Amino acid sequence: MSGDPKKWVAQWIGSGLLPAMEQTVDHLRRFFDDPDPFEHLPDVIHRDPGFTCHLFSRANGLHHRHFGMPVTTVEHAMMMLGLNRIRGITEALPLFDPLKGEHAGLSRTYGRAYHAAHYAWVWARLRADMVPWEVFTAALLHPVGEMAVWYFQPERAEEIEDLVHGTGHKSREVAQRHVLGFRYDELSAELARLWKLPILLHDALRPQNAARPRVKLILLAQTLARAAERSWNSHRALSCLEEVTELLHQPFAEVVESTHRAAEEASRAIAPYGLFPVTVDLTAIPPGAENEGKERVRSVKNVSPLVSEGAPFEGRPEVLEETIRWFRTAGDDSLNLSAIMRRAADGIHQGIGLSRVVFAACTPDGKSLRARVVRSSEESAEFEQLRLDLQPPHLFTRLMEKPASIWVNTGNRDKFGELLPPELLRLLDTDSFFARSLFLQDRPLGMFYCDCHRNTTCLDEQRYKDFQHLCDHVTAALQKATVL
Repeated sequence: MSGDPKKWVAQWIGSGLLPAMEQTVDHLRRFFDDPDPFEHLPDVIHRDPGFTCHLFSRANGLHHRHFGMPVTTVEHAMMMLGLNRIRGITEALPLFDPLKGEHAGLSRTYGRAYHAAHYAWVWARLRADMVPWEVFTAALLHPVGEMAVWYFQPERAEEIEDLVHGTGHKSREVAQRHVLGFRYDELSAELARLWKLPILLHDALRPQNAARPRVKLILLAQTLARAAERSWNSHRALSCLEEVTELLHQPFAEVVESTHRAAEEASRAIAPYGLFPVTVDLTAIPPGAENEGKERVRSVKNVSPLVSEGAPFEGRPEVLEETIRWFRTAGDDSLNLSAIMRRAADGIHQGIGLSRVVFAACTPDGKSLRARVVRSSEESAEFEQLRLDLQPPHLFTRLMEKPASIWVNTGNRDKFGELLPPELLRLLDTDSFFARSLFLQDRPLGMFYCDCHRNTTCLDEQRYKDFQHLCDHVTAALQKATVL
């Protein structure tokens, strides 16, 4: 299905507004008569994405009052509007009550958004961000497109969830395109423009900005908030925390502790509103986890797949282009093995559109390959902790003898399939894949392995060319890397 976010907005939203929660309006009205209401109002407003959204829309619409300077925080918006206008917003917005079970899907999205915003705010402070509340607000409103669908066309949002978790088993982005004709993020970008939402939100919704530190914090917070609903010990959650660790230059255990504390704080803050807390499976990371985390060998719970093994996965050309641009322009001081492999894995997974990607590094004894960076549209503990023994010799052993790439497919499966041991085939659970060995001078570093699991038809000539092209950039970057 093809669709246009602008047409969807015109048809389903028009001049409509996202609703505020009844609890928000009740709390605000209590504070309006306080001697210093502005001391308490921000905390209440921050917990309600619907109210926050309209607050910015109104404040950024008053160009003559602030000389065209955009409003970027709730406190700034309140100053520009004044108490009477804020009081007017409480009268104008539609309301709903999550405590009564109203709009359950929207409540879930509001709750997840607040968690993501609180994580991003905590991380921004750890990074000594000059205005962490700007990061908070952009993270809170990042899923505004999803919120709009849940409120104005909930049956379509339910259909998307069913395709992801129910009978359809599609990846999330594919499901959104299938039902709406566009991704939630594309709708968020249109609403951010239409409703005059903060400029950092606009930046965060542009794929070419994904590597910017503030934007990356916002995106990681979104991913973690969703992943944590299933398990804090899932690969996806732990991978997010590791990337935050690298971005903040903080010890892994400290980042985990700060984030877990943030999750508990967020859950307590929104519980009176009837929003869904994200504290499922919140557990302490054991001592020494900062080292374990880098090896990705902690106990990852075997949860239900996010998408099925045969789900199609759609590539995003703009992500692939941005990844290649990064490899071409990155300075030597920003190139290290971890950054190179993470960037490449993201490009292969999101840009080319391969649902399972792993960089498996050679162990020091050279006897096996062990997963170091994993990107997957599924949750699978076995794949995420992948270890490939190279003895007795088989296809991957031969591949690690020199730089080379291979595409196992229907045309050569009989020839190459015999070179893979049965236990390895059972582990991979597919018989079609791309692989590329990577060397630094004459020393083998490891191998990129990627597939679409059981959806073997998604592997084609163009994807293979893109995969080889990107791996060529990886090889070139390895020659310049400052830290391996």
